[in-house]
Amino acid sequence: MDDQLLNYYERELTFIREMGAEFARKYPKIAGRLLLEADKCEDPHTERLIEAFAFISGRIHKKIDDDFPEITESLLSILYPHYINPIPSMCIVRFEPRKHNIPEGGHLIDKTRLYSKPVGGIPCQFTTSQPVMLWPVEVVSAGLRDPKNLAFDSQQSILIELKTFNNLSMSQLGWKRLRFFLNGPYQHVFHLYELLFNNVSHIACESVNSQGETETMSLAPEEIKPVGFEPDETMLPYSRRSFPGYLLLFEYFCFPEKFLFFDLDGLDKIRHLDSDDTLRIWIDLKRKAKANLVIDQDTFCLNATPAINLFERIAEPIRVEKQRTEYRVVPDVRRQNAIEVFTVDEILASSVGSPGKNIEYRPFYSIRHHLDTEGDRELGAFWHLERRPSGRKEDSGTEVFISFKDLSFNAADPGVEILTVHTTCTNRDLPARLPFGDPGGDFDMEGPAPVARTNCVMKPTPTRRPFLEGALQWRLISHLSLNCMS
Repeated sequence: MDDQLLNYYERELTFIREMGAEFARKYPKIAGRLLLEADKCEDPHTERLIEAFAFISGRIHKKIDDDFPEITESLLSILYPHYINPIPSMCIVRFEPRKHNIPEGGHLIDKTRLYSKPVGGIPCQFTTSQPVMLWPVEVVSAGLRDPKNLAFDSQQSILIELKTFNNLSMSQLGWKRLRFFLNGPYQHVFHLYELLFNNVSHIACESVNSQGETETMSLAPEEIKPVGFEPDETMLPYSRRSFPGYLLLFEYFCFPEKFLFFDLDGLDKIRHLDSDDTLRIWIDLKRKAKANLVIDQDTFCLNATPAINLFERIAEPIRVEKQRTEYRVVPDVRRQNAIEVFTVDEILASSVGSPGKNIEYRPFYSIRHHLDTEGDRELGAFWHLERRPSGRKEDSGTEVFISFKDLSFNAADPGVEILTVHTTCTNRDLPARLPFGDPGGDFDMEGPAPVARTNCVMKPTPTRRPFLEGALQWRLISHLSLNCMS
């Protein structure tokens, strides 16, 4: 229930009571029949009418003050749809590979499904946003050291020591790059990130050959590459019609940990070395780190990736009724407090005259949708979506309603009996209650994989909701429309 409605209700009720007192003073005979006084009403039936009228007029006043949110939501749904959807819970997960000697590594694709431990009997479902290469190596130590090579005008060095599983030689690995995640307190990892991308003078990979001699391979500072800025590395679904820079800003302020990854490239050169099972990576810095910077083996995490609480789901079937103009989309009638609609992706129906033919309805606010339906009278109705605050007690989430309109935005009959709605959903506020740090793993994977367990490196963020007030959305639209001529 929207708390703002209470303020409108109390304001209208106060106004009606004050006007009732004025009416009682001016027309005492009529007011006497209504039992109206300056501060109270003795007739319970009249009191109920006053309260009911205050509730209705409060809703009307709030609707007027909303500045037509239907228009702003429709504009944002076309240009910047991620601004009107809930912001799902996000986290960083780490896969612990089984200690097998697989020189080619194991590959986990993006969109890998992860299932959490049940919360109140309901597991949360996350999906990874980036692929992961599982190499049979681990970080055994890391820290700040004095520079080993003074030829590059280095002030300090970061030493990362890697070791393979089961004494596998480093030269046998089929890698080209290795991805790290910077794990730790904000005041440490963001300073470390700045050092790695602005103050590296030289990189050296050091190993010991079969004769016990140390071999060194040099890498350019440019071999350290940022992660998370490419179009295929986004976490949130994003429209190609929108400026991609807005998505980077949006994801940064929602989940800055997503950008704390970096790739160390050029490791395919190690295959030409006669190396043992240990590799020492020296990263020379042009300046010294802050005195309070703490680095250890847990700072540089391998086999990690961002994950987001999004999953596809077919909502409960909707039976079309002639007496109704809108329908609530319910992803799961048994778990309404645990699943929230993120987006409506597709609405299908079976034709009454042709049971085997599926009809796909188009959204009313879309690009050139009317051209796709010319000559097809079955598709004369378009669906319109409206998101509202949940009316359930102690539920800060939202509900989604769909209605059908013609091209003039008048109510239209879809002409079918049952609607099938394909959605993308979140688990509402459940991720914030997930247990964290289970020794047996925080997530279970779907299907077989060379993974011993999956843990959460960064605790899932709470789910956030969009601002549904029209006035704020108008300001957002005007801000997003800025250009070089503004």
